Amino acid sequence: MNQEKKLNFNSLSLLILLCFLAVSGFMLFWNLGSYSLWDDESMVSLAAQGILQTGDTSAVHGGNITAYREGILLRDLHDRSTPPLSAYLAALPIRILGPTSYAARLPFAVIGFALMCCFAFSAWKEQLRPSTILVVVMGILGNVSLMLFLRQSRYYAPALLLSALITMLYLKADWDRRKAFWMAALIIILFCASYLNCAALLCCLGIDYYLWERHKNRIPLGLLVKLGGISVIGCLLVALFWNPFACKYGAYVQSVSIWERFRFFLLSFRDMDAAQFMVGGVILASVVVAFIKRDAWLWRGLMVVMVYTAGVSLLSPQVTTLSLLADIRYLVPLIPVFIALEVRTLLLLCGSHRALFVIVAFLCFWTNLLHASSTVKKEHRFIALEFIRELLLPIKEPYRPAADWINTHLSEGDTIWVLPDYMTYPLMYHAPKALYAWQLNPHQQGEDQYKNLPQIHFKGLTMPDYIIVFGSQVMQVLKVIEDYKSKGIFYKEVEMIDAYWRDVYRPELFWRSFRSIEGYDLETEAIYVFKRMPSPTR
Repeated sequence: MNQEKKLNFNSLSLLILLCFLAVSGFMLFWNLGSYSLWDDESMVSLAAQGILQTGDTSAVHGGNITAYREGILLRDLHDRSTPPLSAYLAALPIRILGPTSYAARLPFAVIGFALMCCFAFSAWKEQLRPSTILVVVMGILGNVSLMLFLRQSRYYAPALLLSALITMLYLKADWDRRKAFWMAALIIILFCASYLNCAALLCCLGIDYYLWERHKNRIPLGLLVKLGGISVIGCLLVALFWNPFACKYGAYVQSVSIWERFRFFLLSFRDMDAAQFMVGGVILASVVVAFIKRDAWLWRGLMVVMVYTAGVSLLSPQVTTLSLLADIRYLVPLIPVFIALEVRTLLLLCGSHRALFVIVAFLCFWTNLLHASSTVKKEHRFIALEFIRELLLPIKEPYRPAADWINTHLSEGDTIWVLPDYMTYPLMYHAPKALYAWQLNPHQQGEDQYKNLPQIHFKGLTMPDYIIVFGSQVMQVLKVIEDYKSKGIFYKEVEMIDAYWRDVYRPELFWRSFRSIEGYDLETEAIYVFKRMPSPTR
């Protein structure tokens, strides 16, 4: 009888896990290339094209250069600030499939699916009860932020998978040379994916080891020295080539004040709840449950959340006074930690009442009823269902119609000034025939890496053939155009592209819309194209 019951349990667990892999695969791969790359994604993919041309993260692409924020990431016209793993991962699919959104995102979605497979394998190996597996599956599939970040051509998916693998190895019983070697190798690869996430994870592991793990799974001193030595040497070798402090970006990071970093720390918890990284009400309850039940795993998870957020805050480049929201994308690896904390909290609260456990979990993970942000917005939506609907019916976006217009109307080498400047890079990737102007300031001509560049790359030295403006900056551009008339330089609006200008398909939920933006102001919220005209004859 017990054997028959066990077989039924195993069959049900297997069915749940197979359904989970099917649904997660749909969420990760369906319509993966339907949207153009947004600015951060295009930076990775342009670097990947540089790798295909030179073997290195070159910023030169034909006549174009990728000089984000006036070249803050560059040294010797190579991106020497951004960790290189993402660009190298994107390079091969772009080479095989061409420079499309799908090709750029494909390796990251595959890594995301590998993360799903890791969970399924672990759940099966640990013989978790079907109700527990079901609740964890609801937590993962209901976390739209997790699925969205795993679909991006960025470091999020590698950082998540590598962090999970390192943690699994760390928690595995007994230490030997093989385990230490693999830990060191994964740490080095994580460093190549994201400096911030690597540093934050190591802080968490160090504190967790001191408080808990050393009492039951002590690392022999010799292995600890080898693990640390290999990790440090490997990371230093990477930093010899890709080091933000060897570029202007390092000075920018250092300029962020302690107050800014503390503010980032505080805002992160509000905004992680707003973006549904966590279920705010359940995480608050977990603190109480951890105290009452004296549950070590809850305390360890809560410690990870605090230390990880503090570590990222100390290293974050964001100036929060310039933004109302914290840049929570640096905290994406915390999403699985929040899911684990929430599931354990609900399990401890519901006890043996498994039906109640599943029902409450559904309300927590598939609605925003228990998110603190929902009490302010008065919105009670099924976010996961809205995401699935959007996968089937993608919304309108601004870059594709703008790139299509460029590819249709411009000749090879025609010059364009794009505003806002960060919207230059998606167009550079999707419409590379144009030459994108005015990314640098005139005084930068004196820098060695820029001294041989054509003048069109420096603002104001050579006038571009076209100006493309996304959104409300068109009013400023109209004033600039009016001023240029006094200098005998004339621009005329030749096209108004009827598309809402913001890229509302970014992964951060507080910036994302699951439906197309309608009813926007065509005078200030569309895309505008101005062409330089010959001076009128007198």
